[in-house]
Formats: sequence, C-alpha cells, structure tokens
Amino acid sequence: MLKADWAAVAVFAFANSVLTAQAQTSRLSKWAPCPQFADLSCAYFDVPLDYHNTSAGNGQLLVVKAPATGERKGTIFLNPGGPGVSGLTSLSTDAEALMNRTGGAYDFVSWDPRGVGPYTYPGNVYCIPDDEYASFWNGTIESTGIHQIGNFTNQTDIQALYSQAPVLDQKWKELGDRCLSGPNATTLGYIGTAATVRDLVGLADAIVGPNSPINYWGLSYGTLVGAWFINMFPNRVGHVILDGVLDATRVATTQSYKLWRDQIGSAEDAYTAFTNACALAGPDNCKLATSANGTGQDVVDYVNQAIMLAHDHPVANQLLILRATMYSSLYQPQQWADYGNDYLPQTIATIQNATAGGNTTALTRREQVFTQNSYTEPAVVCADSVDADPSVNTTVIFDDIVDIVRTVSPSFGAVGPVPWQRCSYWPVRAPERYQGPFNRTLANKVLLIGNAYDNATPFAEAAHLAAVLGDQAALVKQNGFGHTSIYQSSACVTDIITAYLNDGTLPSGTSSDPTVCAIDSSVELFSGVESVDVIVNGTDLSRRD
Repeated sequence: MLKADWAAVAVFAFANSVLTAQAQTSRLSKWAPCPQFADLSCAYFDVPLDYHNTSAGNGQLLVVKAPATGERKGTIFLNPGGPGVSGLTSLSTDAEALMNRTGGAYDFVSWDPRGVGPYTYPGNVYCIPDDEYASFWNGTIESTGIHQIGNFTNQTDIQALYSQAPVLDQKWKELGDRCLSGPNATTLGYIGTAATVRDLVGLADAIVGPNSPINYWGLSYGTLVGAWFINMFPNRVGHVILDGVLDATRVATTQSYKLWRDQIGSAEDAYTAFTNACALAGPDNCKLATSANGTGQDVVDYVNQAIMLAHDHPVANQLLILRATMYSSLYQPQQWADYGNDYLPQTIATIQNATAGGNTTALTRREQVFTQNSYTEPAVVCADSVDADPSVNTTVIFDDIVDIVRTVSPSFGAVGPVPWQRCSYWPVRAPERYQGPFNRTLANKVLLIGNAYDNATPFAEAAHLAAVLGDQAALVKQNGFGHTSIYQSSACVTDIITAYLNDGTLPSGTSSDPTVCAIDSSVELFSGVESVDVIVNGTDLSRRD
C-alpha cells in the first residue's frame, strides 16, 4: 500500500473513532476547527457510496465553513472544481474574494468531494506506488512531455510522437489495471459527479433544512456539478452561480479526448494578454520584457527562444516544465507579476544553465509542482465520461493533439497528455451519470458568468450552456482574463451577484447578447499596468459593449 494511502486510512479511522457516536444520530458531526486551518470550521458528513445500492457501503466527506463576515442572510455551497480541488484549501485562499463578491452576507460551505484529499473517504486515487512512479512512465511523454515547436510540422517531432502510440496504448491500459488492483479498487466507481450532486443535496438538508432551496456557486468543473444539480433536482434550485463554465452538454455527448480542444479555445488570447501586459510593464516590472519599448510579441519571442533551446537540447523534462509553467501562469491574473518576475524567468534560466552543462536543481524543484501521483482528476472526469469508443486508440488521440496545435493553440495544445485523453482506456464509469436533458424547468433562474479570455473554459462554453437553458439563465461576460471571475474585481459583476442573491434579480444577458462588465480600473496585472490597459485582438476591454 502507498505511504500516502496509509495516511488517508489513518485519518479516516481517526475520524470514525471520534465521530461514531455522533453519526448514530446525525450524518453531520459537530463543527470544530479545521485541520491545518483553525480559522475555518469543519465537520464530517456520512454518505452512501452508491445512493442506489446501500450494500456498496459508506463514505465520509470533510465539510468546511467560512462564516459570513456581515449580517448573515443564508448559506452558499461552493464547489471549487478541478476536479480534485479541495474545498478546504479553496476556502482558505478564496474566502475573501468570495465574501467581497457577496457583501459578506453568506456563510460559504464547501467540502472535499469524493476522491479528494486525505480527510474525505474515498480520498485521493492512488494507483502507482511512489517508488515505482518514475520507472513506470520512464521514456514516455507522460514523463518527458510532447516535443513540439511551432505548428507541429517538424517531421522528427511528428515521428517521435506517433512512435509513442503503441507504448501508451499499453501503458494507459496498464494504469487502469493498476488502479483496479490498487488501494482504491473498491471505490473507484463511486467518485463521479452524480454522486457528488446527491452529496450536495444531502448537505443542504443537514445544514439548511430538508427540501430547502439550495444556493450554490460552482467554479470551473464545479459548473458541471452545478449543471447536473439544477437538472437532477430542478425543484431545489435556489440562487445558483456557474462561474467559468464547462459545457455540460459536451461532456454528456462527446468522446472525452475531444474536450481538450474546447478547453483551450481561448488560451492563446489569454497568453497574448499576459505578454502584452508584461511588455507594458517593461523590464523593471516584468523580467520577461526585453526592452522598455518592447511589445508583447517581443516577450513571446523571448520565451520561444527558451522553448527552442529546450527542444533542441533536451534535458530531462524541461520542455514539459516550461510549457506547464506558461499555462499555469494564465489562471490567476493577480499572480501574473509573480510568473513574469519569478517562476518563468527561473524556469528559463534553469533551461539555459542545464543546456550549457550546469546543474538542474531549480528544474527538479519546479518538477515537483507538476508531478502528481494522485489520479483523482482522470478518475473523476473519466467516471463521468460517455462510454469509450473501441475505435479510439492513442493514434486517434495523437491525431487530435496535432490538429489542436495547428488550428487552435500552438503554445498549449501539446501541454498534455491531459486527463481527458486517458478516458478511452479508463476501466470504470460511475454507476450513475447524468446525460440530459439540460433544459429542465427550474424553481429559480440561474446566473452564468464567463471571462472574455479564460484559458481553461472559454466564454463560448458559457454562451452555449446559456442557449440550452434559454430563459432559465442570464449570461454575464466579464471583460477580463484568467480562469473564473473571482480573481479580478468588477463592481459591475459584484452588483449583479448581490442583486441576484438578495431578491433573484438578474440582468437581461442572453447567449447571443450577454451583459458585459468591465474590470475595475484599479486592478493591476503588473506594477503600473491596469487590466483595462491591455488590448487583445484589437478589443478595448475598458468598454462595456
């Protein structure tokens, strides 16, 4: 058994020993200070592994609460997405931003969903022991990343990629077999989103009251939880915000490997915003800028020099690390200065040093950020996915990757393999998957929010889900960058959210004519560079269209 799994079992056993007496009378334990974050309150919540088959046994969720900071008006349940993101850690970092958006009038309750963390059971999905992880993937693109430059026309790169097809055919199948025989074998099928939706409803019954309207805020993959929730339980819909929208209709109908194309549809635009903002900041405030009067393209060219260096003189997995760091930089604009002045320059310096024969200490340190032995993310997305098509093999998936690089995102199309691309080989699907309809009549209308330039969930996905929901939803386009709306303040968006939570009032935004909100003029991306200063594709984001 893995060392990490022993820790999870120990924590679960401790929780059971403490809470057994309480669980006999209530599924929710008493609130107490959270592990690691004593300023938040935590409890444990007992759940059936399979809501339609009690013989499957039981699980337990860690639940976390951030209390309202003002006059309390109710409770909002939060799922931070991922899948695999911890509600505990998310509330510890994002509670202030969420309170700012809601006037501090609501308790936020989140939880570590099934498959997440050491405190929930079933927790993190482990399949390969730590001491076998490197050797298992050695020599594959799971370890080294995909070598590719430009628009993927280099024949050596293409041949190298396709030579991996039979290797990964076997490795991805073996990974599934390992997961089925590993410490999570008996619970692997019970971490899907439909069960998480039922957990949410049970939590609301326990915390707010049976059959109460449920206020919910879903971020990123949490919007899939939200889309399933409002259609599985339309009569329980209170005030629901889906923020950074993943199009649930695509997940329900599409072979999963094709979803990567959707996910990075705006990644190049987000990268353009980052590099333009860096150039405006100049070398004094962004170390990637090459001159005081440089352009965003100059920043791109500088980074591309490092990509070429890592490509032409491969050492370990440095091209994978550089691309992953570049892509990570796009998620939260409030961290762009850190990436422009610290993480990316360090990574580039490491590549320059390593290819010159120096040490790779910094590279190894960065590698630890992106190497995760937990397979929670593919376990959840693949549990939710449509049944695998037997005709889809790794060659077909590689065909899609090459086309994505050429037609959608030359910078990030090959940043994977990503979890979606493993689902054709994943051994289980959840016993319950919601696959529609997605236009049920709801007890209350819902609010959809998307950023103009979101690297992980393009605005088009929010617009499509809004079209499916029709007059059941209002759509807001926040004219900013990054993944989800909460990392850039907008008084316009805050006013919309406050009005919606207060009395259900929504703007008139539709899929074809969304309500457009500007980012506050005071929001800086780099020192001296405000968000509204950055122009992408000729669009002035300070305007409200």
